[in-house]
Amino acid sequence: MVISDLAEVRRRTESQEADNLDFRRHVKARHLPIGPFLILANEIETQTDCASCANCCRHTIVDVTTEDIAAIASYLGMTIDQVTRMYSDADPAEPSSKVLRNRNDACVFLDGNLCMIYEARPGACRDFPHIGLHSRTVGGRLSSLCRRAAVCPIVYSALEAYKKLVGYRAAGL
Repeated sequence: MVISDLAEVRRRTESQEADNLDFRRHVKARHLPIGPFLILANEIETQTDCASCANCCRHTIVDVTTEDIAAIASYLGMTIDQVTRMYSDADPAEPSSKVLRNRNDACVFLDGNLCMIYEARPGACRDFPHIGLHSRTVGGRLSSLCRRAAVCPIVYSALEAYKKLVGYRAAGL
């Protein structure tokens, strides 16, 4: 069952924080593979309209590479310098890197729930929520997936389905 109400996803994820930590320990102790989770997540992703959500565009910081900035510049008909100045900031954690600027608590390119540069969006945006079947990204680690569950209904729903699949029961149930 996919829960798409963003407030409900956040509420449930926050209330299950201790349970998710216990689940991560359960998976690690039993050496359970992440593959079945990724299969579930990909199935759920095909049934989900991300444009009706765009929560990731409101709650994540997007790293941009030089190539990402160049693609955005080309798409917008601007120079790389203009895009860098107008739409990116230094990464607070890594000042030599760039992140997309946020404005009004969302990505500068978000208009309603639609990305104004969708065809030229950065790799981090294209790959979100990082659940590719053969992905070697941060999404392959259960701890990062649990953190992303509060933001992404796909991740939340897949995580809950994976718990059922592996027979996990929360403490006290």
